[in-house]
Amino acid sequence: MRKHIILIGLTILLSASAHAGTATLYRDTWGVPHIFADTLADGAYALGYAQAEDRLEDLYKNIRTATGTMAEAFGDEGEILEIDYAMRLIRNAERCQEYWDKAPAHLRLIADRFMEGVKAYVAEHPEKNPPFATELHGWQCAAIGRVMILQWPLGAIQDDLHNKKEAPPFGSNAYAVAPSRSAEGCPILMTDPHLTWEGLAVFYEARMHVREADLCGYFLVGSPLPALGHNAYVSWACTTGGPDTSDVYMVKLNPQNVFQYEYEGAWKTFDAAAITINVKDKGPVVKPALYSVYGPLVEEPDEAKGIGYCGASPYIDQMGVFDQMYNMILAKNCDEFYAALGMNQLMEQNILFADRDGNIQYVRNGCTPIRPDGVNPAAPIPGGTDHTRWRGFHDIRDLVQIKNPPQGYFQNCNCSPAVMMKDSPMTADKYKPYIFNVSWDKQSPRGARLLELLDADDSITREEAIAYTLDVYDILAKPWQAALAAASTGGGAARMIEPEIAQTVKAILEWDGRYVKDCTICTVVKFWRLKCEKDIDIVAVADGRPTSESDQAVMMDRLAETLADLKNKYGSAEVKWGDIHRIGRGGKYFPCDAGDFGGGKDKRNLTETVFDVAMREEEKGSGRYVAYNGSGSLMISFLHKDGIESYSLVAWGQSGDPNSPHYVDQSEKLYSPRKMKPTWFKKEELFKNVESEKTLNLP
Repeated sequence: MRKHIILIGLTILLSASAHAGTATLYRDTWGVPHIFADTLADGAYALGYAQAEDRLEDLYKNIRTATGTMAEAFGDEGEILEIDYAMRLIRNAERCQEYWDKAPAHLRLIADRFMEGVKAYVAEHPEKNPPFATELHGWQCAAIGRVMILQWPLGAIQDDLHNKKEAPPFGSNAYAVAPSRSAEGCPILMTDPHLTWEGLAVFYEARMHVREADLCGYFLVGSPLPALGHNAYVSWACTTGGPDTSDVYMVKLNPQNVFQYEYEGAWKTFDAAAITINVKDKGPVVKPALYSVYGPLVEEPDEAKGIGYCGASPYIDQMGVFDQMYNMILAKNCDEFYAALGMNQLMEQNILFADRDGNIQYVRNGCTPIRPDGVNPAAPIPGGTDHTRWRGFHDIRDLVQIKNPPQGYFQNCNCSPAVMMKDSPMTADKYKPYIFNVSWDKQSPRGARLLELLDADDSITREEAIAYTLDVYDILAKPWQAALAAASTGGGAARMIEPEIAQTVKAILEWDGRYVKDCTICTVVKFWRLKCEKDIDIVAVADGRPTSESDQAVMMDRLAETLADLKNKYGSAEVKWGDIHRIGRGGKYFPCDAGDFGGGKDKRNLTETVFDVAMREEEKGSGRYVAYNGSGSLMISFLHKDGIESYSLVAWGQSGDPNSPHYVDQSEKLYSPRKMKPTWFKKEELFKNVESEKTLNLP
């Protein structure tokens, strides 16, 4: 009996020790969390605690976005109701809850522990819980991951619906350099997603050191696994672009019953549901949901034409993105990372990755349906028959890709694989059109500039790699300077007798083409080019072709108007770029370099510097602009054989709390002067730069 009691006691003790323990949460001098724990699940608990401490409101908003309940807390302003309906239409919350019951146990444990960490912070600081807080569950981590990746295929469905191919509101930069072109003797990989700095797209920077992996990178708020960054062996990046993964099918509606559609010669009834969305201060809104064999109706049925449009995407049903991300973060080389990508759960993206063994690799990734011959997936596809339905999905080996190219580098800044490097072998003639799938993303100014920099440098140093990442040179500077020089001696020569015009022309021609905070002439250039955009042949300017004498006269007239406008708006024509282009939030703003403006015919007057910062007017008519989009979560990795050295930069700061010293400290001390900070990935480096330490007792 006594022996039996002892065994019971040992069992209880061992069980307790299996679940109890501690995790240490260090914060470096930028407030970035560095977590040390036994297992990934334990580390996730500490990460949940840290994210709640820094970004609790964002975490709840992301959960509500993923579950289609934002309107319940924030009303129906903007696109809130539309996004709620989309998430409810694809049943994101329900699918994730159903999946959670059968998801791999180790994944459930990681996510459940993450949410336990969030709850622990809220229990300690109930006053921090916002009025729009909601219940917390592990499956919500999967829901947040899904809503992030679904933005791309759902956007593609809308493009197909309207038979158009427009650039999405997401951009990105990335490049990889092989050891053969690196002065460091190792691969270099850079990631710089260009997303709006609000909502889901505002990543969370963190480091985690656990038994399974050492992780450094950017996490979605509400997720325990990094989306971008590196582990101890592999670094990865992604940019928008990829194969065509989603379609729209047209179905013929029954003229006697709009709830039926024709399929294989018979009328088939849509599965129907009523979606009720609670809207703050307005009560419930009820919207219909109809589902076909292809997917949900994505637009109200066109009863006049008798047609319904159904969205089809593998990502609506797929539930394995969390599992794939887990496999990606455990990869020890490019081959293992490639195998994880082969699970085909990640949205359409250009994926660049590198490893400590010296490899660099690229895949134009996406779960791509096999279409029957003759089907045009760029427009709505005639449905109602098996003949036009998908035949399965392409293996990753069918996709556009390259490993260790002889050029020793590649870049992708939302551009075609054909221009990722000089003499790229990845050309459209080698692939099915829907796999190559280049439309809006033929080339970007950012890509053209990085291609120029990387191709010209056969021994890239650490300093040069960082400088290329933060480059603010305008590739349209020289063409516009050449056009202005011709105008000043040609059709616009009469204006050169005006001293101010002559002086301004001289200053523009001497300008080095960089948008930097203390430059005054680049302010003139921006507003002058915007004035010229609709009035002259900007394509000729961009191509370096001669402009007509009438266009030359207009250019000089617009320059005079620009100087007058600057005086009226700011009191002087000499306005420093950084005085009216700033970075920051919450009333704290700092001068900001970089240029992102213009467009015009075929976007040939578009300026985007590699370090890309989109601005919007702070107040209408104020003439002062604040950064809101672009280079927001940068990281560059040097993959030495004995370990990875990395540097990072975020647009604002680690914390979402306006009272935190890390609310805009990176805006002021790093972003404004264009510097990157070391990630202090190694423990000995971290301990020289620790700001705080907290031991968390694990439940």
